Amino acid sequence: MSTESKSLRPARGGRPFQKGQSGNPNGRPKGSKNRATVLAQSLIDGRARALVEKTLDLALDGNLTCLRICLERLVSPKKDAPIEINLPEIGAIADIPKLYATVTAKLREGTITPSETGPLIDLFKAFSTALENVELEQRISALERNSKK
Repeated sequence: MSTESKSLRPARGGRPFQKGQSGNPNGRPKGSKNRATVLAQSLIDGRARALVEKTLDLALDGNLTCLRICLERLVSPKKDAPIEINLPEIGAIADIPKLYATVTAKLREGTITPSETGPLIDLFKAFSTALENVELEQRISALERNSKK
């Protein structure tokens, strides 16, 4: 083995490329499609109308999967809707438990769903953090004023 071929190999256990350098710096071209996708699309092209008609026929004959597919295309999925809930006034961190109590009561009543409570809880956490920051700033300002006297 010549010394040239040894120098081209990475050190044992080493990496063939410099850290942060890819073997293909340009990567896959944008917009390029997978071969399987191109093949499947070419098989479907020209027969799309027949496929849709067959799916409709099967759905009308009682095939539940085809029926579901057709209905999913006809009716758009439910998006967020406003929640009607009267939240209590919050002026301090000590008032935050009122928010949680209100949401818990609405959940128990069935007015809101469990999936709707998640975003509300996240909102309350952000609100709580904002109140904590305001109160902390007020306390620091008061301490600074008292230390200057």
